[in-house]
Amino acid sequence: MPRVKGKEPLTQARILKVAVQYADKHGLEQLSIREIARQLKAGPMSLYHHFENKDDLLDAMVEFVAQKIRSPGSDAHWREGIIEIASSAHGAMIKHPWVCAIWSQRQLGPHKMAYMESLLRVLREGGFSVSDAYDAYCAITVHIEGAGMQAAGFPLDPKEYKSAATGFLESFEQVDQIPYFVQQLKYIMENSTDTDHFRMTLEMILDGFASRAGLQLS
Repeated sequence: MPRVKGKEPLTQARILKVAVQYADKHGLEQLSIREIARQLKAGPMSLYHHFENKDDLLDAMVEFVAQKIRSPGSDAHWREGIIEIASSAHGAMIKHPWVCAIWSQRQLGPHKMAYMESLLRVLREGGFSVSDAYDAYCAITVHIEGAGMQAAGFPLDPKEYKSAATGFLESFEQVDQIPYFVQQLKYIMENSTDTDHFRMTLEMILDGFASRAGLQLS
């Protein structure tokens, strides 16, 4: 069938782009082949020429995010290399918050595998044994994915922390029962909240594993 003049052709890349944009805005709950077809003003069956089913589409969407994760050069120190990979992965997951819910469930594609391999390569070439690299890899990936899920579900922007803390203290009547929490809220109210807690925690994880493995920090 000849293509209608002026109509953009339906390609796998175009479908994937629209699916990711839809998920970024609406999440995955309402995402379906039929809905993406509607967004593209195409028949649902035409999408099945490019993706066998929704699972196939979700696998491709995870790969779309995974390909954005940078790998460091071979001359980077192991600690800075891990920070670069982890920070890049965290940034990609923050930009596409829906991905954290399915990241560990989807098939391993080449981009996701490259990300996993890069973490292990940096650790092993940095002096970690197989067992230490495995433990460090697990801790690092749990931190990346956990931080992404927390960010996706947390209702407040960091800029709102101070006003939220103030509002809570003004509304909660039994503050004497939570003295340490109150101290924490007052700290938030009186201090800057722009600390990069993701990197801070990551560095603490790396420092601990470096010490266990007997490696230099820099």
